[in-house]
Amino acid sequence: MIRDDATQRQVDAANPQISTWLAANAGSGKTRVLTDRVARLLLEDVSPQNILCLTYTKAAAAEMQNRLFKRLGDWAMMQDDALRANLRQLGVDRAIDADQLRAARTLFARAIETPGGLKIQTIHSFCASVLRRFPLEAGVSPQFREMEDRAAQLLRADVMDQLVQGAASGVVHRMLRHFSGDDLAKLTAEVARHKDAFLQDMDRADICRTLDLDPAMTVQTLVLRVLDADAIAAIRQLQQICATGSNHATYKTADKLRICWLPIA
Repeated sequence: MIRDDATQRQVDAANPQISTWLAANAGSGKTRVLTDRVARLLLEDVSPQNILCLTYTKAAAAEMQNRLFKRLGDWAMMQDDALRANLRQLGVDRAIDADQLRAARTLFARAIETPGGLKIQTIHSFCASVLRRFPLEAGVSPQFREMEDRAAQLLRADVMDQLVQGAASGVVHRMLRHFSGDDLAKLTAEVARHKDAFLQDMDRADICRTLDLDPAMTVQTLVLRVLDADAIAAIRQLQQICATGSNHATYKTADKLRICWLPIA
């Protein structure tokens, strides 16, 4: 069968006999290639329960499953000539006899009836299924539940609200003085991602050693190390200008620049 270069590349990528690393732009047909590859695996008599497809999102997993089941359903109802042409377009270049056509028509029922069925799922759900099978080895509760990103973000925001209003509010406010972003969501997400580092009881010397800093370093000595006299003088002048501004933003900027209010050596 004669194919153009783009179609031939898709057919080659869908060949289940070779390992393939596929990179392509959005909308270029990656999902179709993956669906074609699964269909060709099924045509090679691979059991549906032995096929695993992983995607990033639930929407992508649902889209791929819908496309695959639609194709297999169409095959079940196609006439011989139309089905033979469809298989050739998929990349089946060998002679297709009546037995192979019959087998192709049964794939929809096999995929539906196989225990466990086709495993087309997200990476998160796959990892969760592995953890549920081996909770003791993984050190997790057998009753654990996955947390969606949105739920995790809301939970971190709730914890932050409690900290701001609780006994540790002073610590939080001192930390926020050094926070330059507009949204704490990214900061709290990073803290949660590296939570093990925060479980250790570390004093100033430990922190400096971890960050490869001089224990005697202060904000002032850091400024003097990074900036020369001319730069400090310019920042000092800018701070004075901001301090005489007429809105809250300039006052806030002036307060942040106050660290450079130093004697110039």
